[in-house]
Amino acid sequence: MTSTASLEKVAHSHPVWREVARALADIGAKRCFGLVGGANFKVTLALTELGVDFIAARHEGGAVSMADVAARLSRHLTIVSVTAGPGLTNAITGIGECAKSDTPLLVLAGDVVLGDIHSAFAFNQAELVRAVGGVWRQIADPHTAYTDTWRAASEALRERKPVVLSLPVDVQEKTVSATLGKKHPPINPRLPLNAAKLDELVATIKSSNRPLILAGHGAVVADAEPQLIALADRLGALLATSVQAHGMFAGHPWTLGIAGGFSSPAAAELIAQSDMILAFGMSLNMWTTKKGKLISQYAQLVQIDVEKGRIGVHRPVDLELEGDAAVVAGAVLRALESAGPVVAGWRSPDVADVINAKSNRNLSYDDTSDDEHIDPRSLSKAVNDILPKDRTIVVDGGHFVGWVARYLSVPDVRGWCIPIAFQSIGLGLAGAIGAAVTQPERLTVLAVGDGGFLMAIAELETAVRLKTRLCIFIYNDSAYSAEVHHFVPEGYSAAMAQFPVTDFAAIARGYGADGVVVRTLADLAQLRRWVDDGAHGVFIIDGRINPTLIADWYREIFGAANL
Repeated sequence: MTSTASLEKVAHSHPVWREVARALADIGAKRCFGLVGGANFKVTLALTELGVDFIAARHEGGAVSMADVAARLSRHLTIVSVTAGPGLTNAITGIGECAKSDTPLLVLAGDVVLGDIHSAFAFNQAELVRAVGGVWRQIADPHTAYTDTWRAASEALRERKPVVLSLPVDVQEKTVSATLGKKHPPINPRLPLNAAKLDELVATIKSSNRPLILAGHGAVVADAEPQLIALADRLGALLATSVQAHGMFAGHPWTLGIAGGFSSPAAAELIAQSDMILAFGMSLNMWTTKKGKLISQYAQLVQIDVEKGRIGVHRPVDLELEGDAAVVAGAVLRALESAGPVVAGWRSPDVADVINAKSNRNLSYDDTSDDEHIDPRSLSKAVNDILPKDRTIVVDGGHFVGWVARYLSVPDVRGWCIPIAFQSIGLGLAGAIGAAVTQPERLTVLAVGDGGFLMAIAELETAVRLKTRLCIFIYNDSAYSAEVHHFVPEGYSAAMAQFPVTDFAAIARGYGADGVVVRTLADLAQLRRWVDDGAHGVFIIDGRINPTLIADWYREIFGAANL
């Protein structure tokens, strides 16, 4: 006969895989993306039993890319679950992207029995993860499983890093006393600002006549848009963003849009005239500064970043301040309130005329459409006009990217995500699925090249299965065009980077989606009908773009320094 005491003990004990799931639910995890196998099935099941939504991907790489974009847009702790061995190696490019993009992610990685080096699934997880900038932790002691999981998730949130948590299968099955956990996320303390540096910054600002505020990814993470707009309005400053922060300041009359290779003529002209540039959460790399040509040598350059080690990495700055973008902007505003009058800035009718007349939308070009191909600029502008404005645009990598940034509008900073910090193509489709499940009230638009789409096409089934509202805009020139337009002008044959034409509209129908081949603007009638009917399900635009057109930004900035 079983005693009451022993029954009570069993009721309050459970395996480690349940402890891990409980810790993640307690810390606030909302969603898990993954692909289950023998070493992660139970912990993933336990998450779902605790109310964490599980999205099954077709490939572990896709699962990480979905989670990456979901985490960027939601700001919630997002989980990935993969099995041992190749389950983790398949995910490694996405983990590298997360590391370079400061995405807080917790990857549950099933692992072999502790100390087993002979299993077919065995490899050195720690070395692989660290090699791409991730953090590796392991549940080795079953009695501290809850605490170790909590700490790993807290580390991901605090350090904004992908943390891979190794779960050896033997440890997972150990029985431990259930932990009564904390039902709240960790609090991340903010460092105090350097008062002397802040005073110097305020004095520098007061001496400026043509100030410009540049916002980067760090400003997005800090939710600094309201403070930056208030500061710009106080100073009469113009506004611009990096490509990662595109959408911040959308609709503001004094925004210049993207700074860098995708700049409008207006942005290039006015940024060069700025006498002081305040860069908030921006790395000032060669892409943002057009290899330094965008910023006047006479401008005072101020860089504000939450990590001191990032300041001055890509170019020297005149003044630096370590701190959160929102906190610094707020502190500067308060200091200016007691510092007397500030120069009115340069928001004049003449500047407004430049912003309008020399915008990307009004930029003239020679249309290169012919009987078989359509100019990608004309196609982008037409698609922009047809699709609903309440949208989330996710961009894959490739030669086409600048046309998306220039011609497809975004409603706000949550309407744009470009996961190409690792310079990998093929992450966009899965990323778009992550956006679609995170912001289902918006239409998700994936902009992608034919090469990047074919790399990830397995996840098209996922998009259809989940009944996402997704428009996939394929810039189809049947090639890896970045390589074609790099090496052909140098006299090389690019045949090995060129392929037969793929009919993506036909493929869409095979997956249960819809689509249309577009060679002329008239071919977009089917897209318009889909939108008019509510834009439900998945629709592919197979844009047969002119394969000989080299983007101006690509021609200008490409070189060995991009590697």
